[in-house]
Amino acid sequence: MPRILYTPYDLRGRTCRNRLAAQAMELNSADTGGRAGEAVRERYRQLACGGWGLVFTEAVAVSGDALARQSGLMLTRDTLESFKGLVASFREINPSAPLIVQLNHPGRNNCDPLKRIKIVRDDLDDVPVATVTQIEAVRGDFLEAAALAHQAGADGVDIKACHGYLGAEFLRPSNTREDGFGGNSEGRARFLATIIAELKSRFPGMIVGSRISLFEGIRGGCGTPAGDEIVEDLEDMIGMLRLLAAAGADFFNVSAGIPVMTPMLTRPEARSSLLLLDHFRYAKTVKAAFPGVAVIGSAYSAGRRDATALAEENIGRGYADLAGFGRQSLADPFFPQKAAGAPESIDFCTLCGGCSKLLREQRPVRCTVYNPERRPHGSAEDPR
Repeated sequence: MPRILYTPYDLRGRTCRNRLAAQAMELNSADTGGRAGEAVRERYRQLACGGWGLVFTEAVAVSGDALARQSGLMLTRDTLESFKGLVASFREINPSAPLIVQLNHPGRNNCDPLKRIKIVRDDLDDVPVATVTQIEAVRGDFLEAAALAHQAGADGVDIKACHGYLGAEFLRPSNTREDGFGGNSEGRARFLATIIAELKSRFPGMIVGSRISLFEGIRGGCGTPAGDEIVEDLEDMIGMLRLLAAAGADFFNVSAGIPVMTPMLTRPEARSSLLLLDHFRYAKTVKAAFPGVAVIGSAYSAGRRDATALAEENIGRGYADLAGFGRQSLADPFFPQKAAGAPESIDFCTLCGGCSKLLREQRPVRCTVYNPERRPHGSAEDPR
């Protein structure tokens, strides 16, 4: 049995009883109005039973103008009671694991074409560029949604800045806005940094951080040195994260790529599984730069049967604090419990891409290989 993986980790006063994190995996299964209904609650009940040390919700829209999926979750005053129910049903089974709500605005990836916005003008599409008034409104939506997540009983929020969504667009060297929300490092970090700083001031006990794509694999994207560069150079992004850390960020959930543009960089497949080594390097780079900030690594699902050994090695060497699993948490929500005591019973993700295909088609998302409803719930007891 892995040893380091089942040691506790203190995340700003909350104890993760092991180093395994269930990462955000969108279900596209919300009830009317973005409410967290029974299908969504069942997903998180299973994760609660599975014994994960840390659990992130799927991406949650911060307003009715911010849905990336037709049946995505949305956190507003109208949906607050449903989120209270989600948190309560999770806590009833597992009262100890920190539960973090991932908040998102899709920007140009909005499922409603009339509500799409982007940060800078380009030739890729005719989506309008956001005005300062719009940006301030969206910033307010994030603050309001975070306050509602706090009311719902969540331990913290993840301000999503990865995978090509609005938060990531601000951080890119290609963001040349001249109105205080782009240009130099401080301008590009302003949107995220001011949200983080204000939340840490208003809610001192709240865990606040961000999932980021350290390298996007596009010209002028995150992880390049300038707006006209495409070769990876992480110095600029480390500078961005330095400003977010100074604002009070408690964690960085390190990812890469943009699923609709550089999908194998985000989600290594069977034929490209060695790209998980890039993810390990990205997490190691961030951890070395920010030893006092919790770092959650990604892409461990691509390790399949070697995943726990790889996570054990990386955490043992100080390259990350926790190991994040997305697709694997869909394939087998009871993975941590099984890895501790019955690894032969684990349903390993096959990296088939079936869940991603369902998401692209705006259909309810599930593992297309295994049927978790046929498995009895496990126990939330510490699996050590």
